[in-house]
Amino acid sequence: MKQHPLEGKTAIIKFDSGLQFRIDFLAEKQLRWTSIRPEDAGATDVEKIHIEEYPGGIFSVDWIEASGLCVSYTIDTKNEFVKSFMTFPDENYRGGRRPFIHEGSFHFISENGEPDLTV
Repeated sequence: MKQHPLEGKTAIIKFDSGLQFRIDFLAEKQLRWTSIRPEDAGATDVEKIHIEEYPGGIFSVDWIEASGLCVSYTIDTKNEFVKSFMTFPDENYRGGRRPFIHEGSFHFISENGEPDLTV
């Protein structure tokens, strides 16, 4: 039994900042992110996530990485849009955390990498 509606789905995210990821929503409320930019080839990790679903195909997906990076995605699956708010340690900012905000496209894909039109 799935723990959330995105479990088993895969998506491609392309942020306006230039960051690009393949996101695999795994069982047991986990997510695997993999950078798909050539300059980050091989960068990947699995994170334990907190996920909430809201009306209209909106999801909040949040996690904290081992490095201390905090990530919060607001995903609009119907409009294929994602907004991300992240913070990371930086003593030059209030509370010792530096914010970083970016947004971009969010597209589900099938196992063969083609658009997943069943979602």
